[in-house]
Amino acid sequence: MHALLAAVPAAVPGIDGGKILGTIYVVGIAAPATILFIAGIRGSDTIKIDNKKKAMWWGIVVGNLWVAAGGTLADVANGLGDISKGVLGGSELWGSAPGLGGVGLILVACAWAPKWKRMVWPAMFGLSTGVLMAEAGGLWGVVANIIRMLLAVVVTKGT
Repeated sequence: MHALLAAVPAAVPGIDGGKILGTIYVVGIAAPATILFIAGIRGSDTIKIDNKKKAMWWGIVVGNLWVAAGGTLADVANGLGDISKGVLGGSELWGSAPGLGGVGLILVACAWAPKWKRMVWPAMFGLSTGVLMAEAGGLWGVVANIIRMLLAVVVTKGT
């Protein structure tokens, strides 16, 4: 019996320093958010992304999470942002460059204006908008900073 008690740890780690879910890093938030995002767009019975506004806002948040996570997720996110900048931000298309804020407005208009049957399109416009927000600055940057500050509250700093 004494050997059995010796194998039991003295204390089980509890909620230490606000770590309600234990140690969690940005990828630990970005990966499940991406899974929920994809499931919701495809028609999940629990995650309802059933209109273009929800799809766009989910895309904006997930795009910011991807950039914050770094690595491959950031590469994919930045690639989507680069496509938007290249197609919509080129001076030959509009006569003069609209700027990153203008590209953001174009993306929002593309997500909200048409009647979309499939939510994947406003979701993709939202992802691109989320990536461009911090680069554009202004009010776009404020929204991006709010998303990233909320993320910082949840994420545990690595030591």
